[in-house]
Amino acid sequence: MIALANRVCAHFAAAEVARAMAEHSTTHAEHVTHTTRAEQWEALVNEQWNELCSAIWATAPEGAQVERFLPVRPLTNGHVELHVHDRQARRLVVLLTGTQALAVGAHLTAYGAISLDRIGQKLDPGLPHVKAAPPFSTDGETAWPPATPDGVAGPPAAHP
Repeated sequence: MIALANRVCAHFAAAEVARAMAEHSTTHAEHVTHTTRAEQWEALVNEQWNELCSAIWATAPEGAQVERFLPVRPLTNGHVELHVHDRQARRLVVLLTGTQALAVGAHLTAYGAISLDRIGQKLDPGLPHVKAAPPFSTDGETAWPPATPDGVAGPPAAHP
């Protein structure tokens, strides 16, 4: 179910990108191409959305109740509650500002990635491809404008 939800999100994002690219196209043909791609992605989203809803209803036909305990709970004032247990199994609630919560989350993510790397598990296959940035210039020249006329080097190469 999570994989299906991830596909719905990925295809929705692709449709949004195609729509944005259509809005910034310089020719009618380019606009039509991007609009057509957006419509294809949106058709996939609609199809997979229905599959996801069916899977959810099959899993919980009576509906599901919201659990009272959430390990991380955002508050309406912008703060975040973090529910934890200490070494003596006592329940604690740590109140963080939004900025503090983001910093803690970033650090935990980095520590988790380092830990997985040290035991030999690689995260690369599960991460989206990121296009390499141009190297920094040491001779005082700027790397702008991009090397290609339209600033796009093409789609990212497939990676294993």
